Formats: sequence, structure tokens, C-alpha cells
Amino acid sequence: MWKELLLNLSKGNKYVKLNPPATKHEILEIEKELGLMLSSDLKELLLEFNGDNFFIFSTAQILEINSMMREFTCFMPLNCLLFVAGNGCGDYYGYAITGDGIKDWEIYMWEHEYDNRIYKANGLKDVIEKYYTEHIK
Repeated sequence: MWKELLLNLSKGNKYVKLNPPATKHEILEIEKELGLMLSSDLKELLLEFNGDNFFIFSTAQILEINSMMREFTCFMPLNCLLFVAGNGCGDYYGYAITGDGIKDWEIYMWEHEYDNRIYKANGLKDVIEKYYTEHIK
């Protein structure tokens, strides 16, 4: 489902290159290192393809970027978001995280210039569709 969706939305985009599927071990590593359970949608997507080299992060990028962003002290704390995609300009898209875990129906964009968190989509499918149809940037 995810692979087909992305390939349809990204037709003609020569920069989109789907990686081979992630392993369950890679997904478990993210959950262990970041101390949270990934949404079922994100797990399903990663098991179909491990990032697209354009918008959607791979498991390695998810772990690296989230770990790095949580260490920055020049911004308000960013451990309230699980970044899963980026626009290539320094802004990241991620699930909201509360004391109850990941809110899989809330995707926010973190805007690096002003340290803003802006609600953008109703979940992973919605943010992918909006990004690839240029309804968000």
C-alpha cells in the first residue's frame, strides 16, 4: 500500500529512490533507543521501503536525526516530536509525542528558522499526500 501510494504520487520525480525494506531489528532499535513505540503506519511503511531519499526518512535517519535534535539546547525541547520526514531545507515533519505515546493522527512540521511547531496533517498518509501534491512544503 505505502510503496504503491508513494510511487503514484512521485511520478516524474527523479530524486525519489525507494530503499529496500527495513528489518524488524532496525525498527526495534529505534523504539529502544528513543524509548517509544512507533505507530503501526510508520512500521508498515518502513517494512515496505526504508525511506525514499527525498522526503521520508530511513530508519538510520530517524534514529540519527531524532537523537541529534533532542540534544540541541538552542531550541525549545524537541523530544515532543518523532521526526520521520524532511523537506530538505532544514524543516522536519514528525508525530506529536505526549505522555501517552505517539499521536499517530497528528503530524507537525518543525520550522527551524523560528523554532515553530505547526500542525500539518492527519497522520502519515495525509502528510505524504500533501507533500507530494505540493499542498505543504
